[in-house]
Amino acid sequence: MSKIHYFQRDSQKENVVTNNTLLLFSRLYNDSPSRFEDFINSLLTNENNRVNLEIGLRFRQQEGNKSGSSIPDGSIIQKGMKVLVETKLYDNNDSDQLLRHLDGFESEDTQVLLLVNATETMQKFNIKVHKLVDEFNETNNKRIEFCSVTFKEVIDALDDVLFEYDVEFNEMLDDYREFCEGQDLLPRHKFMMRAITSSGSFTQNMKHNIYYDAASRGYAAHQYLGLYKDKSVKAVGRMKKVVLANADMKTREFTKIESKQGELPTEEEKQHILMIMDEAFIENGWNVFNNHQFFIVDEFIPTDFKKITKYPIQRTKFFDLGTELGLDELPNCIEIAALLKEKTWE
Repeated sequence: MSKIHYFQRDSQKENVVTNNTLLLFSRLYNDSPSRFEDFINSLLTNENNRVNLEIGLRFRQQEGNKSGSSIPDGSIIQKGMKVLVETKLYDNNDSDQLLRHLDGFESEDTQVLLLVNATETMQKFNIKVHKLVDEFNETNNKRIEFCSVTFKEVIDALDDVLFEYDVEFNEMLDDYREFCEGQDLLPRHKFMMRAITSSGSFTQNMKHNIYYDAASRGYAAHQYLGLYKDKSVKAVGRMKKVVLANADMKTREFTKIESKQGELPTEEEKQHILMIMDEAFIENGWNVFNNHQFFIVDEFIPTDFKKITKYPIQRTKFFDLGTELGLDELPNCIEIAALLKEKTWE
């Protein structure tokens, strides 16, 4: 069975990217306005942006009017807000196009022009747009704030407000990440490690340097695979190949084998795939002989990258190793494993 996606993948046009991004935003808002407020304020607060949004109803006690003539016992207030979103796929920023959006604001209490880009916008461009927006505000008596973020920052900000038990939302975020990767909107995939639960298969994975998963499960591009169990990433390996393989359980002959990433497996790697199929069935009762993909790494190196908060992850979590380790270039996997032992995560 093919995977059912949360987000449309029929086109590479910017309006599809915009629609999918707004769908992600709206699903979070409909689930929890307060959590959406945490997410959007985290997203829009960085060295370039200083916006603070109040979203949803506000309940106040003993708050007088501006003239001071009366003080009601309580009040329920809904602030007006408009956020206009412009997405860019190829870093082709156009200040004139952005400025044309400014006429879309009216008399809202909070007015935000949000640019979502594949890469971080140049400081020179940000300064230029901020200056033009300030001039527009002064001339037209507006209070518009310009903010620029990346698709990766959208993903990171949402990841920060989700809990491990938000199973559906984590699946949705994974699907959005996969969609963005398919559109080449996440340029740091070579830094990415996907930590994935492996309690039942850890020994097999370490023995064969292979992780297996159902073919129906999608995944965003990543360079490293982390084996997670007991609230820690216990091993990390650099991805070499991803293989889709079917085999006859009785004859142990492959009926289908194809590459999803990298080259086709060598004869030795094929034998390891067959062995891990056997072990998964004998030791766990899992039939992975059909419709499974096999992630082959150079070698799984032991590490101990501990999670220090309460709940374990439900399935997967992505880490930017460059960010986690404070490095612009990553060393070999042995050094990465050693450095991760000195780090923790929440």
